[in-house]
Amino acid sequence: MARTRNAHQGAHFAQPLPQQQPQPKPRKRRSKGPIAAILVVLVLAGLGVGGFFLYTHLPVSVSVNGQQRTVFKNSTVDTLFQSEKPQVKPGDYVAVTGQVLKDDGGDPYGATVNGTQLTYEQAKSHVLVGNESIAFTDGANVMEPHTSEVVDEQPKLEYRVADGTAQKGDHVQQGVVQYVLQWGKAGKREVLHGQETGETANGTSDQPAQNCVIMAQNIHPDDNQKLVALTFDDGPTYFTEPYLSILSEKNVKASFCVIGEQLADGGPVVAQAAGAGHQILSHSWDHQQFTALDAEGVQAQLGDTADALKEVLGTDVRYVRPPYGDIDEETWLKTGGLMSVSLYWTHDSLDWERPGTDAIVQNCTIGMAPGSVILMHDGGGDRNQDLEALPRIIDAWKDAGYTFVTVEELLKSDSSIKLDAVGNGSAMPNDAAWPTELA
Repeated sequence: MARTRNAHQGAHFAQPLPQQQPQPKPRKRRSKGPIAAILVVLVLAGLGVGGFFLYTHLPVSVSVNGQQRTVFKNSTVDTLFQSEKPQVKPGDYVAVTGQVLKDDGGDPYGATVNGTQLTYEQAKSHVLVGNESIAFTDGANVMEPHTSEVVDEQPKLEYRVADGTAQKGDHVQQGVVQYVLQWGKAGKREVLHGQETGETANGTSDQPAQNCVIMAQNIHPDDNQKLVALTFDDGPTYFTEPYLSILSEKNVKASFCVIGEQLADGGPVVAQAAGAGHQILSHSWDHQQFTALDAEGVQAQLGDTADALKEVLGTDVRYVRPPYGDIDEETWLKTGGLMSVSLYWTHDSLDWERPGTDAIVQNCTIGMAPGSVILMHDGGGDRNQDLEALPRIIDAWKDAGYTFVTVEELLKSDSSIKLDAVGNGSAMPNDAAWPTELA
């Protein structure tokens, strides 16, 4: 009997597998690059800072008040001052008026660097780089704390007299002609108010005012030209037209100084005179003495006459013969800019005395000289003696080689008279300002 084979008999028993050991993980290598880079940066930075420090603190040479000195580069002027201690005087502490409130209370010093003046505040922080020339100076004054305001500054009136122009006496016009050499212009002025003292003072003018200048002088035609001006005051009247006829016959030009209130009736004859080439001047409204009037009165005399003349002539008239020839610098102030030329005379006919024809002729012809101005009248009374004398006066001057011209032509013949400044006697410019006080 066959033996039954054991199911396991002959079978291979499974051998247990050997247990697999876990493999160790590979270790990462730590990189040395970032650390090295940081170290390099730190080293270079240190070298840079050190190098920059050494570069900026190198000893350099400068000149101090003419003496060579060695300082660290990039030190300040103030550091140099503290080390040198130059003998300079501090400024004072002052009020806005300039009064010293405290001695030596101002800036301790001033300085120039290479010729450029520095304030104390600038000098304190000014950096030296070498080879500068430094000079220490006395310190500036320091002003008390203050506020400032800008106010309008008005021009003043300057009165000038040319050489060789004799004084004629109180109020009587000095020089044959006076005129505006320069119109005044307003400016701006700084006013300081001290907060400690309460005082007030002027600061610096940002735009100084331009003074008005009046020039007084005689008339001397260039090259000693034989020129003379014939003038008539107090018209127009019924004598004016006969004068115009004589002037036309003699072919001479003259100048008429007219009374404003008489233009209501005499306007046509004045226009006739202007049309014939004669010059028209103002002689006030009703012949009041300017020096006896206040500013309002003077301006009324001038302004009313100027308005009446403009209505007759269509032009501004700023040439004036003041009644009695009385005008002075105070009166110029009162005019308010309504007059730019004031005319006097060299030959007074004294015809108002009615001395006779021969006397009038003699008074008007004695002492002939280039630049002469003859005074006669076509108003103010009987002028029949003048009508008889006028042809003889004209002939005498012509026989002596003289030419009769208007007042403006006579003034233009003298190049020392700067009539361009007044626009040949026109109105005051719009941008001008008239003064209210004397310089």
